[in-house]
Order: sequence, then C-alpha cells, then structure tokens
Amino acid sequence: MKLPGTTWFWTAAAILATVVVCLVPGQARADWSYEYQDDFSTNKAESDSYLHSIFWPQGAFPPAEPYLYFLDAEPQRELGLGDRHGEPAYLGYSFPISPERSRRAISGTMQIDVRRLYDSGYLMYSLSSDGLNWSNERELAPGSHDIPIESVRGTCYVIFTGAEVLIDNLQVNLSASPATIHVPGDFSTIQAAIDSSADGDIVEVAPDTYRGDGNRGIDFGGRAITLRSAAGPGQTTIDCAGNRGFYFHSSEGSNSVVRGFTITGGLAGGSNIPPDNDRWSLSSAHPVGGGIFCEFSDPSIIDCVIRKCSAELGGGIGIVGGAPTIVDCVIEQCRAGGFGAADSRGYGAGIGLTRDAEATIMDCTIKNNTAYYDSLGAGICCWQSTAVLTNCEISRNSAQGNVNGGGLYCGGSSAGAVLENCVISNNTAEAGGGVYTDPLNYVHLSNCTIVQNKLSGPASSGGGIHSLGGDVVIRNSIVWFNDGTPVVLSGLGSSNPVLFSNIEGYYPGQGNIDADPLFASTAANDYHLQSAYGRYDPFRNNWVTDGKYSPCIDAGDPQDPVGSEPFPNSERINMGAYGGTVEASKSMGPLIFHVDGANGSDYNSGLSKSEAFATIQEAVDNDNTLDGDTVLVWPGTYREEVIVRGKAITLQSADEAAVVTAPSGYAFSFYWAESSRSVLRNFVITGCGQGAVYCSAGSPTLTNLTIVDNTFGIEAYDGADPAITSCIFFNNDNGDLFQFQRSAYFSNLQQLLPLDAERGNISEDPKFVDPANGDYHLQSRYGRYDPLLNDWVTDALNSPCIDAGDPSVYPGRERMPHGGNVNMGAYGGTPSASLSGLPTWSDANLAVQSDLTK
Repeated sequence: MKLPGTTWFWTAAAILATVVVCLVPGQARADWSYEYQDDFSTNKAESDSYLHSIFWPQGAFPPAEPYLYFLDAEPQRELGLGDRHGEPAYLGYSFPISPERSRRAISGTMQIDVRRLYDSGYLMYSLSSDGLNWSNERELAPGSHDIPIESVRGTCYVIFTGAEVLIDNLQVNLSASPATIHVPGDFSTIQAAIDSSADGDIVEVAPDTYRGDGNRGIDFGGRAITLRSAAGPGQTTIDCAGNRGFYFHSSEGSNSVVRGFTITGGLAGGSNIPPDNDRWSLSSAHPVGGGIFCEFSDPSIIDCVIRKCSAELGGGIGIVGGAPTIVDCVIEQCRAGGFGAADSRGYGAGIGLTRDAEATIMDCTIKNNTAYYDSLGAGICCWQSTAVLTNCEISRNSAQGNVNGGGLYCGGSSAGAVLENCVISNNTAEAGGGVYTDPLNYVHLSNCTIVQNKLSGPASSGGGIHSLGGDVVIRNSIVWFNDGTPVVLSGLGSSNPVLFSNIEGYYPGQGNIDADPLFASTAANDYHLQSAYGRYDPFRNNWVTDGKYSPCIDAGDPQDPVGSEPFPNSERINMGAYGGTVEASKSMGPLIFHVDGANGSDYNSGLSKSEAFATIQEAVDNDNTLDGDTVLVWPGTYREEVIVRGKAITLQSADEAAVVTAPSGYAFSFYWAESSRSVLRNFVITGCGQGAVYCSAGSPTLTNLTIVDNTFGIEAYDGADPAITSCIFFNNDNGDLFQFQRSAYFSNLQQLLPLDAERGNISEDPKFVDPANGDYHLQSRYGRYDPLLNDWVTDALNSPCIDAGDPSVYPGRERMPHGGNVNMGAYGGTPSASLSGLPTWSDANLAVQSDLTK
C-alpha cells in the first residue's frame, strides 16, 4: 500500500471504480454508530493517525522534511502543517480507529476547523473507502467544514496535506444504515427476500446455516442492493450442497454487494468451457464458479469465506468477462478441473478469469486450493484476462498432477496481473511454483514476498517465478527459499526486469542483493523482517525487537515513497510484502532524542520529551544515538562540557534557545574527526572558561549560534575546518576565531579580517535586548519576542543581524516578513526570530500572535 508524502500519490491511476455505499434515505436510526473527537489538546494525533509527517517541536528550527507541530494558541491548541521548500506536510486517518471497525457499509460526516497562518497557507483533503483508491484533492478554505464520508468496507480514510495552516476540532460521526428486509424475519429464504427488494435496499440475514431451494443459486437479477449477514461469515453459512452459491449475470455493478457469508459446498459441474474463438452464451450451465459465478457482471464481494467449492474454471469464484471487486475474503479448499473427461483441465481453483475479465482483489487470502491434472493456476488463473491484487496472501495451493503456476498463472493472449504487497508462499507446480506466465502476457510485482514455493517438475524450472517470454517486472521484492531456480525469465519483455530486490542466488539489476532476508519465522509463515528496532508480530498484535537486522530493511527503490512505514524508517522503503505499509519493520534511524535539564533523567530512553535525558552528553553517548539522529535540547541552562565523539548527529535547541556554559572548559568539543554532518544549531554559548567550541581534526557545521562572553569563541587545531554560518560573536575576551584555515560566513564578528566582508560577514553591535540579564533576542522596530512578557514588542532600533544570515538557508519557521534570509544568531530560523518588516498575519491570527512561538 503506497501512501502520500508528495504529490505523486494524487495522480496515481485508480485501481477500481469507486464503490458506492447503498444508503437508505429517511431511516430514523442506525444499528451501529461511532464518534471520534480530537481538539489537539493532547498529542493523540501521533498515535491515532495511521500515517503522518514527522511531529516536530513548534519552536524549533524545522527539520529537512515537511512536518507537523502542536501550536499552543491560548485558549486553544491547534495542529499545524509546515512545508519544506513547497512540499506539504501530510496527516492520514482511518476511521474508526482500530479495533472498532464495522462489518457493514458506513457513512457519516467529518467536521474540521481550518485557519491559515498566512494568505499563502492552504489545506487539501482526499477521501478513500479502502486506503488505496482516492478521490481528487479538494481545498478547504478557512472556517468550519462538514464533509460527508462513506465506505462499503467499514473503514473511511482521509488524507490532509497542507502548509502554513492550522487545524482544530476534528470530529467524525459514522453509522451503519439499518436493514430494510430481514431473513428469516420478513422472508424465509434469501432469494425470496431479494426478489421483493428494489435498488438501494439492504437485505440482512440472521445467523444460521441456510440450505435448500431459495438459499443457493442466488440471483440478484440486476438489482443494486446489499445482501449482508448480521453477524459475519463465522456465524452465517450458505450450504450449497452440490449446487452453485451465487450467479451474477444481469450486468450487476459495484452497488450489488454480497457481504459477510461463508459459502461452502458449491459445485458447477461439467467440463465444457467454450473455446476462446466461440461466442459466449449466457447460461448458468457453464462449469464456472462453484461458489460465485460472475458472468459479464461486476458485483462487490466483501468479507466472505468461500470454502470447498468446485468448478472447471474458478472453483471458488469464476469470472467471465466481468469486473468484480473482491475484498477481505478467504478462498480456501476449492478445486478446479476433473469434473468431466479424465483429461479435463482446470483453470484457477481459487479464482478463475476468462474472456477479458478484470478483477480487483484486495486484502484476500487464497489458500489450500487444488487444481486437477494438467491444470493452469492452482490459486489464480488469468486466461486472456487481468487481475490487480493488493495486500493478498496466495499460499499452499497445489495440484494432484502437473500444473503451471501454483500461486498465479497468466495465459492466453493479453493476460496480465499486477501484484502489490502480496505474499506468495508454499505453492506447488511443475513450473512457476509461485508465478507462471506464458508469452505475450505480463506480471508486475512490487513489494511482494515469493517464498518457499515447491516444484513437482524439473529443478531447472522457476520455483519462484517462471516466464516464457512474458513482460515481467519485479521491484522491491524478495524471492527466497523456493525450489529450483528462483527466477526464470526467458525472452524478456523488459531490459531491466528485476530492480531493488533480494533474489536468492542473485539476479543482475540495479539495487539487487543476494542475502538471507531474515524473516521472523518461515516455519510459522511469518515473513515480516527481523529488526533490532522494531518488528510487528501478527500473532501478538504488537511490536517486538530481534537480535538481528534484515538486509531488506531500507533497501527498496530510493525513489519510491515510504508510504505508511512507521518511524523510524530512514525515508527509504523496505523490500518485501510489508514495505510501505504500517507493518514495515523499523530501521535504525534517524531517531530524535530529547534533553530536558529541568525534568529529564539520564536513565530515561530520551525518545520523547516525557522520557527526556537530563544532560546533552548522555544523549550523545547513548548507544542508540547513531549517525543521522537529532538531539533536541529543551530550554534551560546546561552546565556541561559536551564531547561529540565523532557522531554525525544534529544538536539543536527544541524551542527558545538553550544556554550552554562551561566555566572551566569548552561547551562543545569536536576532536574525533567529525565532518560537516555533525551539526550544532540554535544555542547560546556563554561563560566558557577556555572557549565556546573546540575543534581538533574535526570539521563540524556550526550554524545560528550566539557565542558571547567567553574566553575564546571557536578554536581550531590539527587541520580542523568547521563550517561556520549565521553566527553572532560578541564580547569574547581573546577573540572569536583562533587558528582557522578559513573564516566564518554570513556571521557577525568583532573584528573583520581581509576578505571577511566578501564572505558576507559584518562587524556590528548586534543590539541584543538585554545581554546583562541573558536576553540575546535581536532588537527590532517591527517586532521581537519578549520571553518575560510572553508577547511581541517593538524597539526603537533594528539589529543589523536581522536577515543577515546565510542566504542559501531557508528561513525555516521565521514569521513573515522575514526578508527571505535567515537571521544571524541563536534564534535564526525559529518562530521567535525578530521581524524585518510589518507583520503580515491575517486579522484572524492577530489575537494569537503572541502564542505562536511557545
């Protein structure tokens, strides 16, 4: 499942037509309801949203990616969306929040308040009933909104994207429409209830096992109705007793819905499938679809179990020329072929398609199905047809004799399949234990795991994938532990068929590897990837850690978005079936650590403000702090001598600039060959007995620092060459820079050297507000933040350091107008940076201007 981090998502082609919920007007009450509220007074949006941009402290210099932040704007608290160079932040929900999902079609409203920070701010939203196929984006203007939402699957998805905008008072109310016709309350059989219904009706069937005439060979007769069970497939069974379960043949569309039944014992006898060049005649006598037969019809089949059903084509579900949507279903122990002559060939024991059929199959399990001798596709057969499968498991499908394509077979002309986030495992075939395709057909696999498939034929055949001249594309996938040759591709239709995948024995291609994927447990068919940083355990329904780390984590195509992979994910998608999903195994970083001298403890984990460390040094020294991580230091005065120890991490203030002092030494030392990837940002460094920063053979990035009242500013020895930008040096006893190969850039120095001015440096009184009492904000006639008053005030003077920082650096969260340049000093790039012009906040924001930097 791919989800948006950039605008690529909204232009993706839809996989299926929108499934419209059959709602009944005028009903007085619903028999299921749900309500969700969040006024963002707490941080629950972090856990309740199923995907989101990084959450960031509201007063900190922003991260190098879009972000979300909580804004304390008394008397309310809102959620802000901040962009990164025009790329919007995103926030996604699925309602109901698990585990309260309804088994029925639901509808309702979503309410939300929107407020722009600036005229350029905006908020967009898109809706989905399945999390895969989305409506076009729509913009929400400032104000309150009521948005209708609905889903036939029982879950409503919404994605917000935006920049320079605030949201508040999110409220969702959902309900399921009550049935209009009941079985057996109104009618004794299912067919009698359907015959009395009209478009839009909901026929609800009470828990029981239904047999005999009127409860098999069920025919919607073209009606756009919903037939649903009251208690789900576990308690509502249609026993076909050797007859077909359902027959759709009257051009039914996606509004014809079957939901929540177990269909068992279905049989469509015979073996005579008309040849491809013969005209097809509509008839229930065709040996197609033992459980469900879709004949040039497009129903929606949802939350059903189809078990022990048989036919020549499509033992579980047979599709001729139709385009059904099959969602949340289990198709198991079904059979194809063997119901006529001894050489009768079956097509797709689980699902069979022919005659230009097009099936959309999502979140389904097709397992333990059996094809007869010389059959095609024990799990799924696409004969001159196409299928799109997402988040599916195809496993343990096999044949009594020879079969091609144990899991999936594509044959005939112009057949194909697109599979995304699927597991194909433990299937058996003579060739193509997992997947088989004939010439002139295509199979495209993205983020799939093809594993432990078996061969009943020669070992030279493809145990995982076998293609005879088809167009096969394999991306971000894992093919391991299969019999024979893992991947056999002859007569290639693509010059680069395999990319960024883990193929046992190796297959040439960009980003491909050959390494044990370290699955959680092949014995238990758990193909999640082991991770020392977090792996989802489907049996416990929680996250665990391992002693090993899969090489498939963060190894997919770096151009693909990470979708809904949980943090940390290193911003690169995993290989395998769970890559890009909420069950993706976690990577080693980057992590965010917190330091709070007033409330933290060095015995904490540091992974949140409530679990903050007490000292900066502990955050650096912690074994879990690795290259690429960020340490956020909350306001306060830290009496420390911090040694960075060669780590390529970012140390920065989390809100109002933290003050670091070292009366007898250096506040920060870099002498472990640090590079520019070691970053120090947004600190006030003062009162240091030897110097603010010491570098020996270390060349860190030092930016937006206020270095005042120290013995030395920055010292550099042994080839150290730190990159110094947008800093303010003032009143350091023995000078600002000592033993430097080069000077600072776009900084305020007490004494300029030759060429310093050409580097953008100045030598001016920075005009601090009150340095004697520790207030190093910059004076401004247009406005500067006063931490004592918690308000914005104006001065008679303007600091020369405003808008004088590095012009190549984005001004971050400096409020408009910021002149396009970041300020020098510890507050540059943050919401408390002093202003360079008259405020441009809209009138709606004036009442809370003073709260924007808390």
